[in-house]
Amino acid sequence: MVRVLVTDDDFEDRELLKLEIQRALEPLEPDIRFVEAVSVRQAKQLLTSQIFDLLTLDIEFDRMNEGIDALPEIFETWPTLNIIIVSGKLNKSEVAQQLFRFTKDNVLKGKRWSRHFDVLDKKDDKTEAFRRAYSFAASQKEGTEGVRELFLLAESYLEKGMLDRCIEIYQKIQGLIPGDAESGENIAIFRGGLSLDAAHEYFEKGETIVASLLLGYYIESRLKEYTAAFIGCSYPSLADSLKMLEENRGFSQYRKGIFNRLARLRNKAIHEPTALTEQDFDSAKKNLELLTETLQA
Repeated sequence: MVRVLVTDDDFEDRELLKLEIQRALEPLEPDIRFVEAVSVRQAKQLLTSQIFDLLTLDIEFDRMNEGIDALPEIFETWPTLNIIIVSGKLNKSEVAQQLFRFTKDNVLKGKRWSRHFDVLDKKDDKTEAFRRAYSFAASQKEGTEGVRELFLLAESYLEKGMLDRCIEIYQKIQGLIPGDAESGENIAIFRGGLSLDAAHEYFEKGETIVASLLLGYYIESRLKEYTAAFIGCSYPSLADSLKMLEENRGFSQYRKGIFNRLARLRNKAIHEPTALTEQDFDSAKKNLELLTETLQA
């Protein structure tokens, strides 16, 4: 059985969504239980009193972006709820940019989710999104081998820079949910290596948020590598790295200036991804080259 909460203030749109979900999931799950909510408030009340495998949420209710504005609370309160945002007015890139303000800590795609999450247009063919959400929900019920635990484990390896272990975990997720978009994409990114060129390719394709997060993570990695090479020790944060570098007499004001410029660019990339420009990539390349030269001097 799969339980779906369909949240939309338009009756016809709710009926259409239910039909689309039935068509997508009936080959996988004949027992689909629908509950409907006509407002965000009602949806939150239902989420409090019942357990759902999937939430579909419209963006616009009585006021524009009411659905998006409710997401931070929904994400925080129901951390394993699988969610599909449905937009009939905003394009998906605009929605993604608005969502970023509370998903920015989820590095790589702004999402490192322990859930399935999608942003779709009402006109999209939603079959694959619904099937991935169902597969994700089914895997969450498998206990300690569930996808939630695996994503959290992959996240811990990512924070330690253990990319090989990350790939192993993502491959395991692929085994549980064949075709899962996030784990598959992360495998491709890690195997290709985190690089300035990889981030720039995403930027040129118009995927600004992905490009910005990859750029920020890449700069942070390089600054930590620089710290380790310069003083023989690495630190978990850039603030700690800079503090220890400043205690080294060989760390000149010139080196400090380069380090700070890159740190500021890293912060911009992580915290203001939609502001990323072509000049930021040029600046990153130039300053990373200067930083490397200071090691050779």
